[in-house]
Amino acid sequence: MRKVTLTLLAAMFALGAFSQTTTPSAQQTDKKQDMKDLRHDTRDIRHDKAIRHHELKNGHVALAKAQTKDIKADKKDRNADVKDLKADGVKHPMKRADRQIHRQNMRRK
Repeated sequence: MRKVTLTLLAAMFALGAFSQTTTPSAQQTDKKQDMKDLRHDTRDIRHDKAIRHHELKNGHVALAKAQTKDIKADKKDRNADVKDLKADGVKHPMKRADRQIHRQNMRRK
């Protein structure tokens, strides 16, 4: 009787432990898509900064301010992607994205 009771008690504890573990949702496991978004946001920021520099150089201040707003929006998206990737377990997502961009650029040459 004692063995049966202890076995049932152990089984209940095991069931309780398994029920508390969570399975990763589909939203957390989309690392590839998040990395792609991060790379595109980084490229957009670099491109917009180049355009803004060119417009400021030529005296188009209003157009440069519009580019600054676009840069801020891209940075906000990029920071959200970084935060999401860190939550997914990716270490140093910005550094990783910069290296991936560099590798892709070197392949194009």
